[in-house]
Amino acid sequence: PSYRRDLQRDVDLIEEVVRAYGAEKIPGTNRSRFTPSSAADDSHDLESAFRERLSAQGLWEVRTSKLIPRSAAAASSAIQLRNPLTEDHVALRPNLISGLLAVLDRNVRAGAERVAIFEIGRIFLPPRANEHKHLGILLWGNATSAPHWRLQQNYRLDFFDLKGAIESLALPGISFRRGDHADLSVATEIFSNERAIGFLGQLREGKVDAPGAAFVAEFDLDLALRGAHLQKTFREIEKFPSVTRDIAMIVPNEISHEKILRTIEEPREPLLERVDLFDLFTTNVGAARKSLAYRLTYRDRSRTLTNEEVNAAHAKIRERLRRNLGAELRE
Repeated sequence: PSYRRDLQRDVDLIEEVVRAYGAEKIPGTNRSRFTPSSAADDSHDLESAFRERLSAQGLWEVRTSKLIPRSAAAASSAIQLRNPLTEDHVALRPNLISGLLAVLDRNVRAGAERVAIFEIGRIFLPPRANEHKHLGILLWGNATSAPHWRLQQNYRLDFFDLKGAIESLALPGISFRRGDHADLSVATEIFSNERAIGFLGQLREGKVDAPGAAFVAEFDLDLALRGAHLQKTFREIEKFPSVTRDIAMIVPNEISHEKILRTIEEPREPLLERVDLFDLFTTNVGAARKSLAYRLTYRDRSRTLTNEEVNAAHAKIRERLRRNLGAELRE
């Protein structure tokens, strides 16, 4: 009938029939079907896992407004509301950092000595208000909010605390490269499978009204979660022993650890299992140079390796370092 505008679908009509007939008269079934999890379920579970990991490191989750004030630095380039109710809510947020900075300012004014917060939420990018789910993190102040018996003295949160928090999420294909950002004095780009998804670094002086350095990070969570999964795999304990070899080299300061790793690992050496940096120093090696030492682990899962096989594989890697990076290898 015309007065039942709420009946739009066939299931709405079926519900009315069941209600009139009596739900108690309809026999039930003991059968249950397994419904596989959807992409939305997996994304929700991964986000919950991220919240647990960040909270376990002493970070607090916050929820800030999706609307930003006219005074916010990002308001001029954000999507404006046609009829804002207040000056504090005039535009859709284009990032999470502006909200986290407002939380920092409020807590510093209240006398806080430590602010370690994160937020998972949606941002809106002009011109069509495209929505993206982002993760934002802000660290400022002391490592602990109160004296702790394990720390002889409290230290200030720094860049490496922030980078470690992101690495703890164990996102697939995540890497970090030096970059530039208008608001950061120390900036690093975050990549997922060779695609830029965000940034982290130290805010420039004057960007926040708080004593000491503040560190922020923000990246696209939707892009970071591509390829992530919850399925756990197990592998039997290795039956055959590994063999280790060390490589010590002197290289110019501008050659990064990541570039050295890529040179060692690409093209892939089938016998190479892992690479670990265990030494770094810059004294007595010349100006603008540094010395690094790596431990390479070789293993074949089906048999015991011979010294000749390991030496041959190791020699290829040494030659590649010398040829591609101009590394001075130390014996």
